[in-house]
Amino acid sequence: MAQDTSTDSAGFEFSVEDAGPARKRLSIVVTADKVDEKIDEAMGTLQVQAALPGFRKGRAPRHLIERRFGEDLKQDTRNQLVSEAYQECLAANELRPISDPQPVDPDQVVELEQGKPLSFAVEIEVAPEFDLPKIEGMTIQRPQLEVTDELINAEIERQCLKNGQGEELEKSFKPADRLLGEAVLRFAGEEEPLYTAPQILVVLPEKGETGPVLGLMIDDLTKNFSRKSVGSKVTLETTGPEGHEREDIRGKALEIDFTIQIAERITPCTVQELIDTYSLASEDVLREQIRLALEQQRDEEQAQAMRDQAMNQVVDAITMDLPEGFSEQQITRDLERIRMELLQRGLEADELEGKLAEIREQSADKTRDRIKGFFVLSRIAEEAEINISEQELNGAIAMMAMRQGMRPDKLRGELAKQNRLQQMAMSIRDKKAMDWLVEKMDIEDISIDDWKALQEKA
Repeated sequence: MAQDTSTDSAGFEFSVEDAGPARKRLSIVVTADKVDEKIDEAMGTLQVQAALPGFRKGRAPRHLIERRFGEDLKQDTRNQLVSEAYQECLAANELRPISDPQPVDPDQVVELEQGKPLSFAVEIEVAPEFDLPKIEGMTIQRPQLEVTDELINAEIERQCLKNGQGEELEKSFKPADRLLGEAVLRFAGEEEPLYTAPQILVVLPEKGETGPVLGLMIDDLTKNFSRKSVGSKVTLETTGPEGHEREDIRGKALEIDFTIQIAERITPCTVQELIDTYSLASEDVLREQIRLALEQQRDEEQAQAMRDQAMNQVVDAITMDLPEGFSEQQITRDLERIRMELLQRGLEADELEGKLAEIREQSADKTRDRIKGFFVLSRIAEEAEINISEQELNGAIAMMAMRQGMRPDKLRGELAKQNRLQQMAMSIRDKKAMDWLVEKMDIEDISIDDWKALQEKA
């Protein structure tokens, strides 16, 4: 293990060593003088504030205060010193961790004692080092997508289903039925739950197709619900995908107990009812409105196709050492970024969860490329000085709110409660970084048939 640096800073001593690809070991020592100074400082503050029986506030003897508060004071002081020393080490060595610090020896007890130094060691994952390739000269394709009458008819059918009437069911479920219920995830054969969702939505796919439950793909999902009824508990079996954000379930046999609480079948509304719902003058006006919406969607999909190509080319051209075994934080961050992108595209909740489940099922190589892409976009945003203004954030929230039929202020409040405003801003930043790449590349127009052929080969 090669040692990188050894530094010190006002009562702290640090050494930083390589601990693997994109991983550093920090050995940190707080000098005895610094320990004593911190203990005396904490004790002085406590003497002023403490009130013991028989003494006026601030007049109790030190030995009595130590007897009464000594252990708590030591723990608080130790925690402050560990945190301060860790931050000092990061600053002194210009380290930017991408994961929480992990103790080198989990069983080590870090004790604080007067007159003795305090030492501990942790390991962190850091952003990998790499060089960006020459972007100019790379070529991407721009698929020429057309909004046909067939696509308009399909969208009208989708809107009729979306605005249809729900009929409650008791049994005899079939594809497209919607089931609400409690879901409990656990390791196969074990009773202890890994996760419990009081109520989730399951939309049954066509027979033989996989479908998502709790973000996991289940083979032949609809078959599992044959001859079941409301109140039944259905046990679904699957294997934890290698691209899952929870490391402990990757590759493990899993079971989901899904208890059906409510079931309904949607009867699509008529085209005339859809026209009345949107207060439109005629079917021609409806078709024109849908055409305009699909053209906007086409433009967005065309732009996204070019962004994806640009990212794939750049990522393929970069050699990058990623941490051995992706951390939960990295994959969770990546999935949250994708979630925000899909929300901005206007996907319904069940479609979104299905997309995320498909992404979790991707190979380890695909997951590795997505993680590489995260670091590439961060570097581009930094070097191209790409920032997100409050106005841009509000604009994206307003667009998302319109697609979800919500007020922008309400959606912003929900995103804030879920701590997703930062992910939203990061998603916008990443899109701008990808557009920066696209602008520097050569663009070649390609027919939709040729584009589909390329996708089939990929």
